[in-house]
Amino acid sequence: MKKAFLFLTLLTLMALACDVAVNIVPPTSPASSTINTPAPTSLPATQAPSATFTAAPPPSNGIRASFGSVSLVIPSGLANGIGGSQLPRKNEGDGAWWELDPGHAQINLGGYVLQGKSHEPQILVYPAQGYAELVPAAFESMHRLNNILGNPGAPIGGKQLPAVPFFNAAQVFASDIQIVTFQSGRGVRFLTEYAQYPASANNQDLFYEFQGLTSDGADYIFAILPVTTPILGEGSDPASAVPVGGVAYPGMGASNADWDAYYNAVPVQLNAQSPASFVPTLNQLDLLVQSIKVAR
Repeated sequence: MKKAFLFLTLLTLMALACDVAVNIVPPTSPASSTINTPAPTSLPATQAPSATFTAAPPPSNGIRASFGSVSLVIPSGLANGIGGSQLPRKNEGDGAWWELDPGHAQINLGGYVLQGKSHEPQILVYPAQGYAELVPAAFESMHRLNNILGNPGAPIGGKQLPAVPFFNAAQVFASDIQIVTFQSGRGVRFLTEYAQYPASANNQDLFYEFQGLTSDGADYIFAILPVTTPILGEGSDPASAVPVGGVAYPGMGASNADWDAYYNAVPVQLNAQSPASFVPTLNQLDLLVQSIKVAR
């Protein structure tokens, strides 16, 4: 508890130094919302240890697996196992800012239901304090996450969502936003894409993103899980056909392209889809995340 308190104090002081308020109200219930065109993250922020909570029981049917201190249950039909590795620390001078790393656990899902997508299905566990001290963008995302969890009934806007600190790209849209409780804490999940340009919404790049923190504030958890939907084109080529019910891409060279309208329309269409229409289903992905436990 003393270590968690020191971490919270450090992050609060860092946020004050950057003129950013840290909200430490404990989360109480799930919330859902949609967002407009998001913006890249930049500077510091974080999550306080949450108060008492009740975690959903892990799925009874599935594959139980563990790596180091992390255990989970893979729902039936999602994947057939895991592989894990502990990646070393990377300090300044060892790579670009988004490659800086306090050292983290990486768990890959073997035999995942979708193959050949832009992102590998994986769960990553970082030491929260070390990541916040090393990477300002990680501190900022933890701060955003804390504010969402501390205000579960409030609408969630694009600039309020946490972003993946180790991506050299920005979220271009997000949908199906919901707070999720896992065995060791809480977080937020949503469907999104990242890009360095006005990218088309497509099944090659779409993924389920989860970011969470353990209740003691010690671990910062990511899940990056590819997902597809019938209303998006399969490829990332903007010229590829858009299925019936989808949103037409404006065209990168079009002088009158309305990107705000496009990135507003995509989440509306995705939010309108049944959670069971996605592959894998959003329920399967939520069950996986809910089962995550970090032992002490």
